[in-house]
Amino acid sequence: MAGKLYLLLCLILISLTSFASTSLVIDPAPVEISEENWRKILEGEWMVEFMAPWCPACNAFKSSWDEFAIKAVDMKISLGTIDVTENPGLSGRFLLTALPTIYHVKDGVFRQYTLGRKVSDLTNFIKDGTWENVPPVSWYTDPNSFQMGLIGLFFRAAMRVRNFYTLMTEMYGIPEWACYIIIAVLTIIVGLILGLLILCCCDLGMPSRLSPGYDSLSYEDDNGDDDLIDDLDDYKTEPKEELNDKDEGEEEEETKVRRRQVEKDSSDNK
Repeated sequence: MAGKLYLLLCLILISLTSFASTSLVIDPAPVEISEENWRKILEGEWMVEFMAPWCPACNAFKSSWDEFAIKAVDMKISLGTIDVTENPGLSGRFLLTALPTIYHVKDGVFRQYTLGRKVSDLTNFIKDGTWENVPPVSWYTDPNSFQMGLIGLFFRAAMRVRNFYTLMTEMYGIPEWACYIIIAVLTIIVGLILGLLILCCCDLGMPSRLSPGYDSLSYEDDNGDDDLIDDLDDYKTEPKEELNDKDEGEEEEETKVRRRQVEKDSSDNK
């Protein structure tokens, strides 16, 4: 009886142990990263792949990436995969120029992986600490920065315009030239609205103010300039007036002298 009880207890312990071990198994599949949850890669250590379903190089690399995901569990790092066709904002935020592109992220510091695509290369990059020799991305291209967030918004807007164009041409049958005109008009309207909003914000935030005493100083300067001009005019006209007075006086003297000479001659003749 005791032996049977002991055997039963052993079976219970074995079943509990196997259940606990299976419950602690970590799923080695890479995490699907999107524009909604991408900030989770800012915590801990991650290897993130940017791919697209239509990319032949991405499809060829998939088997190596899945195998590396199994080994990443032992190295205590997380793997993520980002589909750029579904997340255009992230492709703009990270300024992708080629696919597949891999980033190493540790505590919010981004480094681009540029080594081989074999599983051994990926494993050694983490185990040997090779990532420490790779310089982080610059501050102005940091995906978590404000300016890169704006670029991501532009990419999302461009993708929405493209979807709008596809909707008009394929679903509603609108000609392409008409779609271009509609998009151009909408772009101009949106640009005008944004320009007016920016101008209003500038006027509210930084209103133009005249410096104190500006009007009085300018008025005094204007009066001073006028007085200077009047003085110059007077200076120019005064010599002319004096000369005219002198000429008139000389003419009168000559006239008087002539009259006296005529009277004298007439008296001598008598």
